[in-house]
Amino acid sequence: MRRIVIIGTVVAALVGAAAAYATSNNYSESALAFAPKGAGSPARPKIVNMTETLQANAPSGDRAAPLTDIKLEVYGVRTNGNLFATCTDGQIEANPVKYERACPPQSMIGKGPVASELGPSDNPSQAGTACNPYLKVFNGGKSTQVFFFTTAPDAPSQNTCAGLRTGSTAPYDGHISYARKWWTLNISLPSDISTEVANLPGLYGSLISEDLSPISDTKTINGQKRGYMESIACQSGKRPWSITYTAPDYGTGANETQTVSGSAPC
Repeated sequence: MRRIVIIGTVVAALVGAAAAYATSNNYSESALAFAPKGAGSPARPKIVNMTETLQANAPSGDRAAPLTDIKLEVYGVRTNGNLFATCTDGQIEANPVKYERACPPQSMIGKGPVASELGPSDNPSQAGTACNPYLKVFNGGKSTQVFFFTTAPDAPSQNTCAGLRTGSTAPYDGHISYARKWWTLNISLPSDISTEVANLPGLYGSLISEDLSPISDTKTINGQKRGYMESIACQSGKRPWSITYTAPDYGTGANETQTVSGSAPC
């Protein structure tokens, strides 16, 4: 059973005058970085690690609209989830004492702090309550990554979220696909971390920042060292990338999608 402990300040935040959300979030400070450099090829791939910096804010200074989908696209990489240890949503939820600590240690492929705010769905101008969990990412298999939020004492001491404990929100998946030389990770964000945080109706989660660092692990197969992510191509010495965000536009009720694009040295 998930533990849900909502402190009084969050419950109180659900009461407020109605207000309209800003028509668009601002994601311009988001970026992807890769190391080490090297193009590689399908036959002779080079191990590469990806660092993610995701940021969102509302231009007016309101809380950002909650995200419902994040899509990453990267040129010239592939992931080898079939070669490494895995952990699934079911494994995490099966042990309500250990949660993600029951996963094989080698299955974790990334981790990092998240800064966000919790606040009422009807009043983005009302100050939010800080929610700063720690995000862990696991290899879920050949085409899947598994994401899970943890809080102190199961995470660094500064990673707390308004009384919510590890297990208050469920693990969720990102799905990997390929189109020519492009790698895509599409993450549909469930309501219990976006529009109904911890399954509490009317409580929105607004991202401020997310900084994910890779956990570099390798495996030797047939005498060749392999990584979870590998470079198999570059484009004119660069590695193009994009991050596409989807959030509800509360002016119209429709989803609004924005893309931040860039390229990294390769």
